[in-house]
Amino acid sequence: DDDDTGSYVTQNSIWSLESGEGYEADLSGVPKSFISRHHSTGSLQEINDPSALANIRPDTTLMCGLEFFMTEQELKFVTSYLVSGDTSKLAAATEMMHYVSALSRQGITPNDLRSKSKANSMMGSIREVIREGNEARRIEQEKGASHESTGVLAQMFVPLAKEKRKNRDQMVIELKKQVEYMKNYPLPLRMPKYAELIAHKTGFSLTFRDDTWDGTVLDAFCKISVTKSLLGHITVVTKQHGQSKGIRDIVDFGSSKPNGKGQIDTMRSRVIVASLSAEGGKQGIMVGDVVSHVNGVQFFGTASDLVKKITSRSDGELLTFAFNADAAVAEALRRRWLLSNKKKSQKRSSELS
Repeated sequence: DDDDTGSYVTQNSIWSLESGEGYEADLSGVPKSFISRHHSTGSLQEINDPSALANIRPDTTLMCGLEFFMTEQELKFVTSYLVSGDTSKLAAATEMMHYVSALSRQGITPNDLRSKSKANSMMGSIREVIREGNEARRIEQEKGASHESTGVLAQMFVPLAKEKRKNRDQMVIELKKQVEYMKNYPLPLRMPKYAELIAHKTGFSLTFRDDTWDGTVLDAFCKISVTKSLLGHITVVTKQHGQSKGIRDIVDFGSSKPNGKGQIDTMRSRVIVASLSAEGGKQGIMVGDVVSHVNGVQFFGTASDLVKKITSRSDGELLTFAFNADAAVAEALRRRWLLSNKKKSQKRSSELS
């Protein structure tokens, strides 16, 4: 798992997989913060079948405002990966979103090459997103643009404000519909995020702690807190699960045991963020985030193993981290998608009968 070729560069280099977006949700499932980046594009290459996306309905509640800067085909692609239940695809989709986020900060909408893309030329559209995103990042760096995290509502309402001027009443209706949808189908509390942090032999931006995943889908809707004793020698992990009806419906969907936790695996060890510096906070990292990938590779190991991996790097190298792109979150998003589609199908059938 140490094959990190191309996964990091020196601090002063322009890295092709720069800033991007992800999001956090509170215990009711409403997104609150929106910051992250992501990694490997390897799995993007398998989208070649034009029919693969034909029946996909884009879920804009997963995009947090970025839908205004994506084509219909790109929205279908990203949605299909986010709800696939596959952690690698989950990471790949978030990676594409970070390129789009770079475009959004420059106010760049899809150009002709992307807008005219068909299903069988999805990779062409993705390459164009990457090209445009890298150019936008270059412009940001030249201007000294800030990379501090921005509230998800601010991200959403920048493009929405323009539309609201055109049709205020319609926008109010649509926003109410989205709020109701998010209440019925809340997002996991731990959505995927990505960050690049500078390697230091001492004083790294994050500290880590060993933890255990209980093998359930419910864990995706769990707020993980880490507190220290007065002397700072003992850390205590507490977990608070969301209790809304929407969360219960998602966890129970497809489970043989109602009112359970959605058991999908055995208990497994994992590593979580125990504390962080301002550098980590600016990139949207939070205490309790689960370390799922390091340098584009899924991470399996202990907190001690992770520290050794970090300290083995030279000072000044950029390490890439993906957080919360784990099995619980991937399955929660998949069940949320399936449940939503089932309810909509039932509603259509009822209206026709």
